Amino acid sequence: MNSEVASPAQESDFPAPVYLLAAHLAVLVAVIHVTLGLYNWIRWASAGFLVPRDLRWPLFVFSGVALVVGLVLATRGRYRRPLYLGGIALMAVYVGGYFAWHATGHRPLLLFGEGAGHTGPLVPFLLDHLFAGPVKFLALTSEVALAVVLAYLFVRESP
Repeated sequence: MNSEVASPAQESDFPAPVYLLAAHLAVLVAVIHVTLGLYNWIRWASAGFLVPRDLRWPLFVFSGVALVVGLVLATRGRYRRPLYLGGIALMAVYVGGYFAWHATGHRPLLLFGEGAGHTGPLVPFLLDHLFAGPVKFLALTSEVALAVVLAYLFVRESP
């Protein structure tokens, strides 16, 4: 048997599984954020606020669309390394922002405005918010997973 015969997977133009995983995670994160953003932004708009007092919702929509645009650019082989870094940064903002928003008392203007304080130890507080609901858990785990996969791709495609 010839050991130099390439496998059908190596001869295919089909992307490597890690690229497919990254694409699926990016779409999942984008869908979650665009859906939550539009749903809540429309609720604010129906109450007469085109620009909602809670700025997370428009930011969710725009960042979710940016994820899809980044995915399209990456599939065309353009700007991959900067896109990986941008995706990692966005995932860090999502995860860090989620916990910071809760830790600072749900301020309507992110860092500004009156918030409600939380009492108690930090670790149980963070765990309570991690497991607060299936959508939140799915969002957080998919964001962390996407950041890890993008970091792997960034290192793997080093010049």
